Amino acid sequence: MKKSIVSFLSAALLLSSVSSVALAEQNVMDPQSLVTPQAVGADSGWQTQNNIRARVYTDDTFYGTGANTISVTVEKSTPGSQFYLVYFKNDTHMVEVARGTLTTKATHNISKSSLNPILPQNSQGNFKVLLKFMEPGPEAPKWLGDWFTKNTFTAVRI
Repeated sequence: MKKSIVSFLSAALLLSSVSSVALAEQNVMDPQSLVTPQAVGADSGWQTQNNIRARVYTDDTFYGTGANTISVTVEKSTPGSQFYLVYFKNDTHMVEVARGTLTTKATHNISKSSLNPILPQNSQGNFKVLLKFMEPGPEAPKWLGDWFTKNTFTAVRI
């Protein structure tokens, strides 16, 4: 009897220590996440192209029937200002949804109806966000790079 109680208590103590270690490992934070807020939705992550370090992200991954806007943030950590365009893109089409000149950070609350040209009524679709930097020129704008979200967001249209 004593032997089975000791075995039981040993097993319980071992399980307790293993679960404590597992919980501690789950709570380890990436030091970069303390400095850079992590996006909740579709996110390109920080990328550098043509000496421009930037990212684009949404505030969510699902925009159902109750959502009227899609919040898109563009950020740049390199000096200077650049002209940019933002698109929503599915597998076959894309639509421009915002543009401007970016110095550091801008957030656009884009009407979900901007997806109407590429999202049929009574359907849902998956979309990536494309951030495109351009440099105005005398003949035509010069392309400086494309930043795509690595994952998609889903939008529902009724």
